[in-house]
Amino acid sequence: MGAKCELCGRDMLESKGCAISNIHIGGKVYKRIPVGGSGDFLEGGPKDARCGDCGALFGHYHHWGCDCERCPACGLQLIGCECEDVYAQGKK
Repeated sequence: MGAKCELCGRDMLESKGCAISNIHIGGKVYKRIPVGGSGDFLEGGPKDARCGDCGALFGHYHHWGCDCERCPACGLQLIGCECEDVYAQGKK
């Protein structure tokens, strides 16, 4: 068994992706960008792709804290963007 997503609790390498689809940024709720979705680093990639960092499958959400997840508000890497008050399901 591998590492567990601290947000959804699933095993990152055995699950299809994170179960949480929305995040809060600056007081607004945003739909997360799935692997291969518009704006994702793997946009337009092969349908059998898996995120190289968190293991999420194409079409599923990156696991929380993934280096490859893009911020749906600013488009930059989520873990390094400067958007304020980024959290999901009460995580701050």
